[in-house]
Amino acid sequence: MTYPLHTPTATRRTLLRAMAAGLAASTGLPAQAQGQSLLKVVVGSPPGALGDVIARLVAQKLGEQTGMANMVDNKAGASGAIAADAVAKSAGDGHTLLVAPDAVMVVNPFVFSKLSYDPTRDFRSVALLGKATLVLLVSPALKVKTLPEFVALVKSRPKEVNFGTGGPGHPSHMAMELVANRLGLQMTHVPYKGTSLALQGLMGGEVSAVIVSMAEAMPQVKAGNVVPIATSGPAAKEVFPDLPEFKQSHPDLDIAVWFGLFASAATPPERVARLNAEVNKMLAQPDVKKRLGEFGLTASNSAPAELDQLMVADRARFGPLVKALGLTAN
Repeated sequence: MTYPLHTPTATRRTLLRAMAAGLAASTGLPAQAQGQSLLKVVVGSPPGALGDVIARLVAQKLGEQTGMANMVDNKAGASGAIAADAVAKSAGDGHTLLVAPDAVMVVNPFVFSKLSYDPTRDFRSVALLGKATLVLLVSPALKVKTLPEFVALVKSRPKEVNFGTGGPGHPSHMAMELVANRLGLQMTHVPYKGTSLALQGLMGGEVSAVIVSMAEAMPQVKAGNVVPIATSGPAAKEVFPDLPEFKQSHPDLDIAVWFGLFASAATPPERVARLNAEVNKMLAQPDVKKRLGEFGLTASNSAPAELDQLMVADRARFGPLVKALGLTAN
């Protein structure tokens, strides 16, 4: 199902059609031979989810900047694979773009034995949209206040302390497993259908720890329902000035969940470069920064090569971890 962000009237359509032709030429997004150009942003999230919110913001702002009509196409399911496959097979004209979290491009290839897309072959990176600051929360019942106390407790009770996540292979799962692996911890995984349920499980005493985004954590931290003990991400020190960062315990624990924008591999490099310039222009706008910040995302200008390098580094970290955990999906 598709969810248009706006539908121009017949009177406006004629004007916008002319605008699209002129503005598309300057941005490298050509107008269709007949009718107005349509910018379609595909996302593997249902309406209302974080990925959907980001996709709608991207579609609206890029539409305004290029004069193109725009829409969001929600293709939820299969851990984002359905959405990724749709964009991988698109025409490569710069009109169909994918908003995807790191798991779609980094973890899925190691988890799914049969994946309909290849992140390294089927896409061109356009830009990094934002990184989310993460925080490790524990139950007050554990009676620990610091990361060293938590590590000591877990090591004294191997596999007895459990942690909740948004599901197998979810970014919250991979983050906690990476922390456990690098710090030598043995814990028991309790998967939920989403991090909001995992957070509820923490507050309800079903699990003892979770790693979630800053935006999800803050209401419960302020209410005193959970205990924050470590953090990581671009806004870590700004939001949690008194908490240690994971990377202080291990250099390979500078972690953050991120969202990127991608085009099909058939998209010419010069068109990707122009899309990148438009995205960076969008991310520099105060209202965009504010909107992303409401969801715990920190945006900054980036080149396509920077997103490529980020994915290479994350695959090197999470690939062996996924294999060691034996995570598989059909």
